[in-house]
Parts: sequence; structure tokens; C-alpha cells
Amino acid sequence: MKNREFTEVTRITLVIHHGLCLEALEVLKKIGVNTVMLESARTARIRIKTTLLDFLGFSDPIEDSPTDIIRIIVHPDDAEKTVAYLIEKLDLRIAGRGAVYAQNLQELSIREIAPVHIEKFNKVTLLHDLTLITGIQSQSGSGESISKVALRLGAGVPIVSLGKGTGIRDRLGLLRITISPEKELTYLLVPSFDANGLQNLLIEKGKLNRPGGGFMYQTPIRFGSVDPLVRVGYQAHAASLEQIIAAIDDIKKDTSWRKRIFENGGNSLPPKTSYTHREICFVCPFEHSDDYIHAAMDCGAAGATMTSMRSLNLSDENSDEITNYENAIICVKKEDEAKVIEAISKISEEKGETDWFVQTIPASSIYATYKKK
Repeated sequence: MKNREFTEVTRITLVIHHGLCLEALEVLKKIGVNTVMLESARTARIRIKTTLLDFLGFSDPIEDSPTDIIRIIVHPDDAEKTVAYLIEKLDLRIAGRGAVYAQNLQELSIREIAPVHIEKFNKVTLLHDLTLITGIQSQSGSGESISKVALRLGAGVPIVSLGKGTGIRDRLGLLRITISPEKELTYLLVPSFDANGLQNLLIEKGKLNRPGGGFMYQTPIRFGSVDPLVRVGYQAHAASLEQIIAAIDDIKKDTSWRKRIFENGGNSLPPKTSYTHREICFVCPFEHSDDYIHAAMDCGAAGATMTSMRSLNLSDENSDEITNYENAIICVKKEDEAKVIEAISKISEEKGETDWFVQTIPASSIYATYKKK
């Protein structure tokens, strides 16, 4: 694996309303970010009841808005000022515009991480006690949509994208027709204190415990800023309850004041998060993604969820350059991580590819309907 080694980096994920995407890319280009990974998604919110059909329950109470997920990689020392700058320049304190969060991870690649150029930025309050819950659910309707359950529980604004699953389904022969390959990925930024309790409720209410229901896990967030706009439509007050909660978060500088007590065997505190797994994300060209997935599965991975991403080069000389990639998300036990990554790297060497990279981050509270024996 020549010229490749793991380095510690920070991945910043910007979740922005689709109408603000071009503005966000200009801001990133201005501070010297050369490459971004772009994924199409949607955010789900509760529509305030205003019509007779709403009150009678004949209309869908969930309203979706087009969203873009922009991911960039920066040096860990540049992360805080980059996030603060994005919040300021994109007015992310205004409800409904978007959210941003940073995660520390290990990356295996040959690309150089350029420093960002931010001479002046205003300090903002960032929440340091957040956890990212990722839920992957079959679109066939094995249970209620995770996003709807999350909104009813007040867990925050769900970010939803579409993908394709592989793994246990491929091993079932003719029975694979009972499990849809199409997957719905739901991302939730939640207070760390409530993460385990909320995840258990999402699994139960979303019926992920049924065959083919999907799986769910947590990854740590270094810091971030959430979008408080859970409800849209006419409201009788100057600020919504969610906006008031966000304002108190800003004053107290954390979310522990609004902790909720879930059933946990009579204990007053939820169990401490234990990172027993690793989330492995690798990005590779479309035409060879199956080879990478099969190599990973042969070394311990139970399966993968694939999503489509675009790589945008923001440098002046190639500002219009767009490349399509496939992003694979895999969760494995810690002891299987090294051999899975080695298998992926071996495929890249055999094919002589250089435009791929692997990112790993601790994962915990893994729940899966099917587990590889």
C-alpha cells in the first residue's frame, strides 16, 4: 500500500437547504477548501395542522424539504474556526437553514489536506455533547419511517438520504426478494445523554426489530450546531418551542439541562456508551464498488450500504470538475477492522486505482436485525 497511511483528520458535515448550496460552496472556496463531497438528501419536519384534512388525519403530517449534505476534510486544528465561520457566513443560527457538525476520524488516502484560510471569525457557542445516530431501514415498509418516529419523540430534525443495501440479502438465495435492496438512511443529531434511550425507542417504535427491519448505531461528534426547526407552518407565537430550547442550549452551552430519563433497569443514569465497533466509509469509482464490497465481506463485514456522491473540485483552474463516486458504509467489530481495510486496499492495488479513500470512526450501540454468524 505505497504512499498511503492513516492520518487523523476532522470531517465537517454541512447539512444545508438546497437553495443555499451554491452559496455554501462559494464560502468554502473562499477559505481554500479544494474538494467537497456532495450528497442529495431531504429533511423531514412536522407540518402544523391548519386544514380540515390535517385535523381529520387524511393528509401526511410530515413535510420534506430538499437538502444537500456537504462533507469536507480539514486538519483537526482548523475544525473549530471552520465550523464557526460557516455558521456565521451562512446564518445557520436562523432556524431552517441547516446544521453543521465535526467528527474526528482516521483517513487512509494519498491526498493532501490543505489548511483553511480564515483570518477573522466570530466565536460562537458550539455544542460538545452531541451524538450522531445513524439508522438504515428497508424502504419496503417493514416498520414506520424512522424520521416520523424521531419527530414524534422530539429527537430533532431527521436528515434522510437513499441508498442500496448488500450483504445478508445476497446470501439468502430466492428469499432475498423478501428484503428490499433499497435503503433509507436517517441521520439524527441528539444529546449524548439521551442517545441510548432515544435509540432504543427508535428501534421499538420504528419496528427495526422485525426481520429485514434494518440496523442502527451511534458515532461520536466533536462539536456542532443543530437546526431547531422541527415544525413548519403557521404558528401563533414569535418563537417555537424548539427555538426556545435552542436558545437555552446557547446560553448554557450544552444540552445536559434537557436530559430525559428513559427506562434503563431502574438506574437514574443511562448506561455509558461503549465503542465496540468501527464505522468504515470508503469512497471508490462506481464501476469497481462490487469488488470492494465482496472483499470486505469475505473478511468479516456483514454487508454494506451504498450511497451516491459527487466530488466537486473547487480550485480555480478546475472549478467545474465533477466526479461521481459510490460511498460504502460498513460497521464491523474492532478486531475485524484491520483485515477489512487491508482487503479493500488490496483491491485498489490490483486495479491500480488512486482516487479512493477510507475513513474510520468509533461506533457503538450497534443494533442489527441480522447478524453474521
